[in-house]
Amino acid sequence: MAIQKQKVRFFEEKLSDYFAKAGRDFLPWRKAGITPYEVWVSEIMLQQTQVSRVVAYYTRFLKRFPTVQELAKATWEEFLPYYEGLGYYARGRNMLLASQKIAEEHEGVFPRDVRELRSIPGIGPYTASAIMSFAYNDKHMAWDTNLKRVVGRFFYGSKKAFIDEEWFEKTFITKRRELNASLMDFGSSLCASRPKCNTCPLSSRCVYFREKGLQEREEKKVKKLFPDSQAEQVIVILHEKHQKYFSSVKKKYQPFILSEGYVTRAAIKEWFLKKYTLRLAVRPPHERLHFGGRKTLVVNAQILGGEHDFLIFPKQALKEYTKGSLSSC
Repeated sequence: MAIQKQKVRFFEEKLSDYFAKAGRDFLPWRKAGITPYEVWVSEIMLQQTQVSRVVAYYTRFLKRFPTVQELAKATWEEFLPYYEGLGYYARGRNMLLASQKIAEEHEGVFPRDVRELRSIPGIGPYTASAIMSFAYNDKHMAWDTNLKRVVGRFFYGSKKAFIDEEWFEKTFITKRRELNASLMDFGSSLCASRPKCNTCPLSSRCVYFREKGLQEREEKKVKKLFPDSQAEQVIVILHEKHQKYFSSVKKKYQPFILSEGYVTRAAIKEWFLKKYTLRLAVRPPHERLHFGGRKTLVVNAQILGGEHDFLIFPKQALKEYTKGSLSSC
C-alpha cells in the first residue's frame, strides 16, 4: 500500500504539536546536552520497566556511577544494590561488561556508529539508535514498541503491521531526537495498548480509528488456561544464564516444585531465602499448565546471592524433563 507523503507530514505536524504541549520534558533523561552514557543507562533500565519506577533508580545510579569509567571499575556486589529491583538481571550483568568494553577498547567514549555500538554487550538495534538519536542527534529512528504501535496503527491499522522502517527513515523530516521522543510519549499516553482514540489528534486520518480497530480484534489472542491467582503450585526452573540448571534433588534433574502458599514471585523469593539463604530474581510466569492434577505456574529464576550445593545440569536435562514429566500431564 503506497503512503502519500502528505499523510506523513500530517502525522509529523500533529506529533510535533502534541509534544510541544504534553511532552515529558520533566524526565531526567530528557535534559539538554545529555551524554551517550546517560542515554544508555536510561534505555537499559527502561527495557520492560515502567517509567515511573525507573526515575528514582536512574537518579541514584548516576549519583553513584556518574561516568562509564566509574561503572567499569565496579564489581557485581557493588553494582547490584543500585540495580536490584529492576529485574532482568542478565541486562545488569551486560551493563558491567559493556562499561568495561567501552572503557578499555573505546577510551570511555561511546562509538558514534550503530554497528560499533551493537558490538557492545546488551546493546541491540533499538538502544544503538536511541544513543545515536538522543545523544548525538543523528538521523536514526529508535523503533521500540511505542513507535511501532503508533506508526502501525496510523498508517496500516494494526500495531502488528509490517513497517517498512527504511522507507520511513528516509521520509520523515522531523529531527530524530524530537520525533523519537514525541512518538514514545504519544505511544505511552494516547496510543497505548488501550488507545484513547476520542482525544487523539491523529484520529481523522488514522486507519486504526477508521476501521475501529478491526485488524487487531481479529488477530488471534492467546488465552490463559487460568488466572495466576488460581494457581495451586509453582515449578521453579533455577538456572544461571540458561547455561547451568540447578536440580532440587540429587542424581537426576528436577526443578523446584513449591505448593500452595508459595505461588507468587515474592513468596518464591521468601521460600528460597528461608530454606537455602539464597536471594533470587524471579521472572513472571511463562507457562500455565495442569501438573499432577493441579493448576501450575512455571517460572524462571536466577540466584543473585548466597552459597548452595545444588547439582548442576546442562540445558538438555531441562529439555528431557520437559518432554517427559511436563508433556505427559
